[in-house]
Amino acid sequence: MNKFILLFILLFIVSCKKSEEAKNYKDLNSTKYFSISTDLKNLKNIEKNKVNDSLYKVKGIFKNYAINGYITNNNIRINWWSASDNKTKELLAKLEYKLIDNKEFVNQYILFENKSIDTLGSKFYSVKKNANSVSYKFYMPSQLKKLNCEGKLNYHIYSKGTEQAHLQCKCIKNANIFNCEFPIPKDLNINDITIRGNFWEMFQLENGDIGGNDIYVLDTLK
Repeated sequence: MNKFILLFILLFIVSCKKSEEAKNYKDLNSTKYFSISTDLKNLKNIEKNKVNDSLYKVKGIFKNYAINGYITNNNIRINWWSASDNKTKELLAKLEYKLIDNKEFVNQYILFENKSIDTLGSKFYSVKKNANSVSYKFYMPSQLKKLNCEGKLNYHIYSKGTEQAHLQCKCIKNANIFNCEFPIPKDLNINDITIRGNFWEMFQLENGDIGGNDIYVLDTLK
C-alpha cells in the first residue's frame, strides 16, 4: 500500500478533480482539512459503546479499513483513532484529534510501513524524562523541500495544578526531527509535574512561500 495514498485518505478532504489530487495532496495542511475515513457518515457497520457520560468508543468499516476511535456525546471526534487492514488486522495509521476553540484539530498522525513507523511521512512527538530535565522529539513530515527551518517549543510547567513557569525552548533540528530539552526548576519534583505547550515549525519553501506545522503537547510526568 502506498503510504502517501493512505495519508491522503486519512487526513484530507479535497474538492479538486482526481487528476489534481495525485499532484497536490502532499502539500495540504492537516490542521485545515478533516479526515474522511473517520467521518461517521462514511463508515459502515458502526458500533458505538459508551465509555462515560461524555465519551463513546466507536468502530466501523471504511472501504478496506477497520476504523476505531472516540467521539463525545456531541459526535465530536477526540483522542486517538486508528486504521487497520480489515482483513489482516495490520495497523496502518493512527491520528490524534484535539478540540481547539470548539473545532476538531488533527494534532498528530502516525503512518506505518512494514509494521514500523514511517518517521518521514508522519507528524508526532515523543517525550522522555531525565534526571533533572525533560526532552522532546518532534517528527515533522518531510515531503516538502523546506528551507531555513526553525522550531520552538513554548511550554508551561504545572505542579499541583498551579503554573510554575512559562518558558520557550529553541529546538535543534536533525533531518526532519526537532530535539528540545529543558531543565526542570530545582524546587519542583520532576515526578509530579505537568507540561502543557505548543511546538511550532516555521520554514520557507523553494518558491519563497512561508509554511509551518504545529503540535500541542500535554504530558504528566510520573
